[in-house]
Amino acid sequence: MEKKDLPKLSEANFEVMKIVWEKGETTVVEVMDELNANRTNKLKRTSVQVMLTRLEKYGWVTHRKENRMYYYKALREEQSTLRDIVEDVKKRVFRGSSRELVKCLFEESDITSEELDRISDLLEKKEKD
Repeated sequence: MEKKDLPKLSEANFEVMKIVWEKGETTVVEVMDELNANRTNKLKRTSVQVMLTRLEKYGWVTHRKENRMYYYKALREEQSTLRDIVEDVKKRVFRGSSRELVKCLFEESDITSEELDRISDLLEKKEKD
């Protein structure tokens, strides 16, 4: 399935995908534990299983079975997904303007000097490329 055919991730599905990306390969129980770590209303195993099954149906993850355990992994890279999300926000919210997007980020956040140095390094590298 091509990336343009993938449905957009809901907030809940995005949270699941972040765990899958972080772990590389994971089980329903591991995802459930991560999701429930900071929740007062705990998710049940079946709810997490349904989310992973839907993500697989949509083409975001795949699984392999070992004994009776299913191991899930992402079919799409995190960075590629994040770039597409930012591009979508840039088009819809900032009328395609990178300048306005960056301006908003700088004006509305408390960027540290260390982060500014890293951003400056990225800009220098982009200019060289």
